[in-house]
Amino acid sequence: MKNNLPPLNEVLLNQIFDGVYGGAGQQPNELIGHEPLQALIDTLYAMQRFNHRFRPDDTGRLFDLFDAQFNFERNSEGTTLWLALILAVQELYGLSDSRLMEALGEMIVSQSLTHING
Repeated sequence: MKNNLPPLNEVLLNQIFDGVYGGAGQQPNELIGHEPLQALIDTLYAMQRFNHRFRPDDTGRLFDLFDAQFNFERNSEGTTLWLALILAVQELYGLSDSRLMEALGEMIVSQSLTHING
């Protein structure tokens, strides 16, 4: 994990992935008054937009890695948004594929994940 970043725990992951479908500019109540956390999440959403638009090969690589865990749909915009944000988290925190899988496996997946298949 990179130095000086907040620990990537279940609570933070849920806050990050709650905005997977367009979270930039959203500020959950838990983050009001926590400018560093909000800035971190905004940075991840900016990376997500970049990954989504310009890095299909890099996000596509993660599909096979996480399909069993999340049961992603193929050729789905929602899946691509999830993979773009997963890639942003991986790169910002400097996580290996196995550590990333472990971190996301610990996350309690919020209701927003059900929208991938719905």
